[in-house]
Amino acid sequence: MAASPLITFKAGRCTVNGRKITPQATPGYVYLYTEDDLFHLCWRPRSAPATDPEIDLITIPGDASFTPLVKEAGAEEVRSPTNGRIFVLRFSSSGEKQYFWMQAKSQHTQGDADWFSHRDQRLGQIVDGLLSGDDVDVEREVADLRAGGDAGGAADEEDLMELDRQETGGAGADATGGDIRDEGEESRDGGADGGRAASSDLPADANLAVQNFLNSLKSGSGSSQQPADKPYTTLPDLLTTTNTIPYIDTLSPEHLDHLCAYLPPDLFLLAQESETSTFPAEPSPAAAQAAIEALSPEQKKDILKRVLRSPQLHQSLGSLTVALRDGGLPMIGEALGLKVKNGGVIRGGSMPLGGGEAVEGFVEGVKKTVEEEEDAKKEG
Repeated sequence: MAASPLITFKAGRCTVNGRKITPQATPGYVYLYTEDDLFHLCWRPRSAPATDPEIDLITIPGDASFTPLVKEAGAEEVRSPTNGRIFVLRFSSSGEKQYFWMQAKSQHTQGDADWFSHRDQRLGQIVDGLLSGDDVDVEREVADLRAGGDAGGAADEEDLMELDRQETGGAGADATGGDIRDEGEESRDGGADGGRAASSDLPADANLAVQNFLNSLKSGSGSSQQPADKPYTTLPDLLTTTNTIPYIDTLSPEHLDHLCAYLPPDLFLLAQESETSTFPAEPSPAAAQAAIEALSPEQKKDILKRVLRSPQLHQSLGSLTVALRDGGLPMIGEALGLKVKNGGVIRGGSMPLGGGEAVEGFVEGVKKTVEEEEDAKKEG
């Protein structure tokens, strides 16, 4: 994490299986920060450092919303259709949804766990406003919530804080909480709004792999001995939807199937799923292949385009760029079987390339590998 977070609050993750939303009992924090004009909405366990989020979702201003999952829209009292207060993070570009449940104590006089207090609602509005690109005075808003502004009831100091107090993360008086409710151990039926987030499988796995790789670099020699950085584009800037989406429309059926083979099979099974049908939690390769073959070329193109528009793909490309710039070109090139010039290290030495030169070496390696494979096919 390279920037100071704007706000943090106690919240847990939820998993989605069909129409059912299941909260995970792990005590956690949701927090938000900006970097390079992009918003990062993160989640981490309370025992983990603030610099090591388990979830790091990247979005451009205006692409995501953060709203309560409500039982009845427009009702005088805002209540959840579940037995806990769940917020939905929606991405307009991809349609993906992520769910987080509030782990601060309910402020209802009878302790009703499904009741969104003024504090809960206002907290969601602050996050939603930030994601929308609004000019939000977070410091003033948080101070108002702590003081119980607008008769909302004062927020517990442990429940809501600016993350500058947690910069080093880890357990401790300000980071352990201890008020996790019993609701965290139960399943909740999210109803019709408990939408699927199937497209999150691939980006999450890819991001985890990149994050693990970045962690493995922390004990390395670093980049202090690298020459001056060479300006070069990033992978997200290179692979924009303006460049990638038109390419999908030019693909032959064979090329479509080739690309689809790299995506999680759940994407294609969900594309076939009706309102009443079910499918195995771990589909077999044969079932996945059958699902791909059953879709029309236009359906396959639509799935590929939604993946390319996904903020999580943008996030993974950004993480891969960081890994390359931080000295990961040799390992990444070898893992992907790329023809990287000089093995990705500085000529005449053993130190990995870094900065923009490493990103350029990766791109050139991909290009060279593809060209050699195409030449081999022609000769064959």
